[in-house]
Amino acid sequence: MYKQPKPIIRAVPHGDLFSTINDSIRKYITNSNNHPFQNCLNCKHWSFEKDLCNKFGARPPTEIIVYSCSAYEDGEEIPF
Repeated sequence: MYKQPKPIIRAVPHGDLFSTINDSIRKYITNSNNHPFQNCLNCKHWSFEKDLCNKFGARPPTEIIVYSCSAYEDGEEIPF
């Protein structure tokens, strides 16, 4: 027997929802830690041999490796 799903009613009015989405996108774009090319693998502190950050002497969590951290320093080398 088919059971029809109940619709989900949004708790936030559409105007507020669009404002929230717009604010989130603006914060994402203006935050330099979210740029995809600023990550541990192209930071000058990353050690490929030891697989850790030389600045802090530890292996960062996965989300930091992918999205970067505030101590990111771009090496002046072109990676390609």
